Amino acid sequence: MITAIVKAEILPKKVDQLREIANILQHDYSINEKGCQRYESIIDGNTFITIEIWENQQVLDIHLKQEHVKTYVPQMKECIVDGIFHVTFINSDDITQITI
Repeated sequence: MITAIVKAEILPKKVDQLREIANILQHDYSINEKGCQRYESIIDGNTFITIEIWENQQVLDIHLKQEHVKTYVPQMKECIVDGIFHVTFINSDDITQITI
């Protein structure tokens, strides 16, 4: 199992736009993908967080190549400070942190 915790600071006046995009990914796409056990986005003030749990690395890799990810993630990056997501991956007892 792979857990991804995605965090970013939202630009002023972009909260509603980011919420709309995150809802599309959460409710229309990702949660329905094979191997997705959890996909939930949260906005708290100017902080954006998504918690994703995937069955394994293979299904996460497939998710990242999906057309909806290629379409909506760049739009989300336009709503966050410096266009950067801070991501923590937890895979059993291995934890990796990256920025994308």
